[in-house]
Amino acid sequence: MGVDYNGTKLLLWAKKLGVSFERTLTLGHQGFECSPRRLRLALRDFGLPASAEQIERCFQRPAMGPLFADEFLRFLGAKDLISVDKSDFEGATLLHDLNEPFPESHRGQFTFVYDGGTLEHVFNYPAALRHSLELLARGGHFLTIAPGHSFMGHGFYQVSPELFFRVFGSENGFCLRKIVLYEAAKTDAAFFEVNDPAVTGHRTDLTWAPPSFLAALAQRTAETPILARPPQQSDYAACWEDHRQAARKPAAAGSGRLWRIRTALNLLWPYWLRRWKSKLVFRLRTRGGPPRLSNLVHFRRLSRAEIFRGEAEPPGQPDQPDAPK
Repeated sequence: MGVDYNGTKLLLWAKKLGVSFERTLTLGHQGFECSPRRLRLALRDFGLPASAEQIERCFQRPAMGPLFADEFLRFLGAKDLISVDKSDFEGATLLHDLNEPFPESHRGQFTFVYDGGTLEHVFNYPAALRHSLELLARGGHFLTIAPGHSFMGHGFYQVSPELFFRVFGSENGFCLRKIVLYEAAKTDAAFFEVNDPAVTGHRTDLTWAPPSFLAALAQRTAETPILARPPQQSDYAACWEDHRQAARKPAAAGSGRLWRIRTALNLLWPYWLRRWKSKLVFRLRTRGGPPRLSNLVHFRRLSRAEIFRGEAEPPGQPDQPDAPK
């Protein structure tokens, strides 16, 4: 994957939100798939000044060679720029297998780490994610764009919003600043903010939707061990807690007349009726409405003004990226 127009908007949004690109590392040598005209429009919309020379420099490439996003990242403020890949087939500057930890000299050194569609191709995804997050200095940011829906065969994995909500929490030393879903096939796609399933009480169901990407921007707020304890899916964690609470309560009366009648009738229910009841209960417990982007339980369409305006800082007082060690 390269930086297309939607990826360009996400990077400019990150810039507007105060993300420092000074020491940037990209997972994979990211191509640049945005046209000069669209880049000018995006810069205008975000209110970021750029001269014609700066825009032209973003599209410089060797004769007959591929166009990479390096100059665009430098325009955003990258002074030190490293691209990581297992092979040098696309000219990565650091050869490393993301299944393995980075050398100690690289950990905690970067203000920005960008995954523009790489981690889903790494077999040991949780380890690769942890290795990438360990590269960040305190106050640094991680931006990932992952296949979220209808991408079977694209890589090893498709990603659920639940993963990012559980990983980018305070227990891992992170704050999730933005998480949005957008249609992959649209050049200028609308961004939909995703709600935390632990808050809604329902799994984020998106069965009836075109192929979509999931993007998350998170800030490292503390140098705590990352994923020292495996995250648990929120609805199961809630069920387990309910079960523990129920086990602590005195046993409910199970000898009343109504209870005896219900118990006796359960054996007489036809199979189709018991199956229908089971499906109905499952749907009521796990779904918060129609599985499409118009479902306000899970998604909220962001206005263009909300995206272009950005904000000065995330909730609370953000930490500034630490200086290189």
